[in-house]
Amino acid sequence: MEGELPYKTAFCPEYERLLCVCVQSLDTWKNRREEIANSVLREWEVGDELMRLQADYAKAYLCLEKHIDNCELCHFVSKISGRNNASLSTAVMDKKHSA
Repeated sequence: MEGELPYKTAFCPEYERLLCVCVQSLDTWKNRREEIANSVLREWEVGDELMRLQADYAKAYLCLEKHIDNCELCHFVSKISGRNNASLSTAVMDKKHSA
């Protein structure tokens, strides 16, 4: 299914949703960047599109980070697992890309 990760990553449904949005935004940006690099398109419109896709990813990642900072469940699970909140989403993103 589109936007779902191939493994269960979260204990919090909102975190899971935000993470999927973040991963999907990153993949869209990366894939489009690769398409453009392999083509002859070099116009300013392409630059604008890539900047928009990068901004979409940055917004999605910021929402994920804000959620981690404000969610009691995410704080609790982070605390009992010995993780710090800042590395929680980074660890999951790294796991997704190594899978």
